Amino acid sequence: MAVQSSFEPFSMTEAHLLITAVIIVFVIAFIVTMLVLNANAKKIISTNTKLVENQNTLLELNKKQGSELEKRVSELKEQSSKLDEQKSELEEQKELIKSLQRQQEELVRQLKHSTPDEVMLLREQTRQHREHIELTGDMTDEELMSWIDQKMDETRLFTDPNLTLKTLAKALGLTQKRLGGLFKNHPKYNSLGDYLNEKRFLYACRLLRDEPNWTIEAVGAEAGFGGRRTFQIEVKRRLGITPLQYRQSQV
Repeated sequence: MAVQSSFEPFSMTEAHLLITAVIIVFVIAFIVTMLVLNANAKKIISTNTKLVENQNTLLELNKKQGSELEKRVSELKEQSSKLDEQKSELEEQKELIKSLQRQQEELVRQLKHSTPDEVMLLREQTRQHREHIELTGDMTDEELMSWIDQKMDETRLFTDPNLTLKTLAKALGLTQKRLGGLFKNHPKYNSLGDYLNEKRFLYACRLLRDEPNWTIEAVGAEAGFGGRRTFQIEVKRRLGITPLQYRQSQV
């Protein structure tokens, strides 16, 4: 008698259902995996975004701090420059005080050995000096410039080729700061050198007209130019011709 087997093969329908179920499980697993990966990716992107934002915030903070640092450095440089100016002014005032003290000592010495008339003269000179300081101190820049022009024409200090701001300030009874600031802020002249060259040029042109027997070198030297070439360059720059041609044109 044959033994009947308990195993019965799947029918085609059941096989299809099994395959479909397996595929569905794989699809669901795949979808779940993708959803998990997508969620993780979003978290990573969110984290990276926050990191980028934090970096940008730090960069902006660094820029702001850098800007504030540059501003502070600029302020410190400006303060240092002001301190240097104040130091220079203080040194100048000290020199002025020493000069006044020497003048006072000299006046005392002279008074001891002076006649009444000489004493009166010294007092008058002192009064004039005091009035000069008060006068120039109250002048506007325009008034002071006009006054300097007059003094320069009277004394012809500009004919000294070695004239400096310091020596000119001393000769005019002004501080270097006042005189230097006057030319620094002047609308026509960029510096004391520009002003002196103009005064020398105008005086040289006058000599070229009035002194036909003087050589070009003598005219340039008398006007305060350092040499013939310097004189020629200045005249050529201003008039477009040489000093000799200018003289010939005035005949």
